[in-house]
Amino acid sequence: MAQVSLKNLLSSYPDLKSYKGIITSFLDAHMKQGDGNLNVVVEFLKSHMDQLKDLKIAVVENTPLVTNTIIVSQKVKSLQIKPFSTFEAAMSWIQH
Repeated sequence: MAQVSLKNLLSSYPDLKSYKGIITSFLDAHMKQGDGNLNVVVEFLKSHMDQLKDLKIAVVENTPLVTNTIIVSQKVKSLQIKPFSTFEAAMSWIQH
């Protein structure tokens, strides 16, 4: 099972200003649950606010994980973060 680093993910896209949004799919992911993990995501997003503030962040995930995205979006209200159950719905939101 591969692990993805949030820092490596952002460094793959040095010029995020040319994008309207980001779609991240967790449909096939095995997520580690827990408040500590959510706090890590929240702190990461807050520390990269300058790169992410103008982007729509769509998270495609299974129903039980939607709660995590909602919690993160409430803790980082200045970002546009929204959960979706399909890639198509996420893409439509970002494009409009």
